[in-house]
Amino acid sequence: MRNRIAAIGVVIAVTTGLAGAAAVTFGIASPAPSAPQAAAPASSTGTAAAAVAADPAYPTVMDHCYIEGMIPHHEQALELSRLVLDADGVRERTRALAEFILADQAAEIDTMRGWQDAWRRAIPVEAISAGTGTVAGGHGSGHGATGDIATGCGDHTEHARMSGMATPAQLAALDAAEGAAADRMFLELMIDHHEGALEMAKDAVLEGSNAFVRSSAKHVLVEQEREVAAMTALIDELP
Repeated sequence: MRNRIAAIGVVIAVTTGLAGAAAVTFGIASPAPSAPQAAAPASSTGTAAAAVAADPAYPTVMDHCYIEGMIPHHEQALELSRLVLDADGVRERTRALAEFILADQAAEIDTMRGWQDAWRRAIPVEAISAGTGTVAGGHGSGHGATGDIATGCGDHTEHARMSGMATPAQLAALDAAEGAAADRMFLELMIDHHEGALEMAKDAVLEGSNAFVRSSAKHVLVEQEREVAAMTALIDELP
C-alpha cells in the first residue's frame, strides 16, 4: 500500500495546515474553478439538476464521497484517541500523539462539515424545485434553499465500507485495556486506521476535482504517513 502512496508523491504539494474558517470561506466564495458555484440557469426546471451535475465548477460525486466517508473515519480516530487517553499506564509519547490526533482531526472534521454546508447552499433553488435537490446522482429530498449534497456513496455508517475502521469488539477491548496493552493496542489499531485513510486520500487526489478536497487529501497523505512512521517506532520500543 505504501508503494502505491509513494507513486503519487509527484502530485503532493506539502499541505500540512488547514484553517477551518478560511476553508469554509474558500469553499463558497473563491473564484477558483473548483470552488462550489451554482450552475447557469437551465432552459427548464426539469433539467436544472442535470445542469448542476454537468457544471465542471461544482464538486463531483468523488469529492462529496471523500468528505462523506472521511468525516466518520476521522470521528473514529477521535474515539480511539480518547480511549487510550482514558487508560492508565500509557506512555507519555503515546499520549502526546493521541492528543495531537484529537486536535488535528477534530479541526479537519470542522473544515469538511463547513464545506458540506457551503456546497448545500450553492445548489440553485431551481435544482431543488426540479426534484430531489441532489447534485450528481445522489439521493435525498429538497430542504428549502439549501438542498442536499450529492452522495451516491453508500451508507458510511457501515464501517465495513471504510478501510481501516476498528470493529466494536476492538473498541471494547481498547476501552478495557490498561498500561502497555492499551498502548500497543491503540498504536496497532491507529496504524490500520491511518492506512485506510491513506487509501481514501489517494483516491481523492487522483480522482477528485475540487481543489479544496484535493488539498485536504494531500494533507492527510503527508500527515498520516508521518504519524504511521512515528507509531511504528513507538511499537518497536515496547517490551
